[in-house]
Amino acid sequence: MVETVVASPELVARVRAGVPALTREHLQARLAISETTWVKLRDGKPLKRSTLERLMVRLENGVSLAA
Repeated sequence: MVETVVASPELVARVRAGVPALTREHLQARLAISETTWVKLRDGKPLKRSTLERLMVRLENGVSLAA
């Protein structure tokens, strides 16, 4: 069974603050997540642990979220 987790509101706010346009292309290019994943993240729904870990690594490694 796939392990799921819910992102903290702080993480969602951090991502949202740095993303000027929430388009499919921007989400994929900047964060390596799909629009569906963003909606789940934003709405506090469970995500695959591996997806959330990948997002957190990108943020920790200084991926520029600015356009």
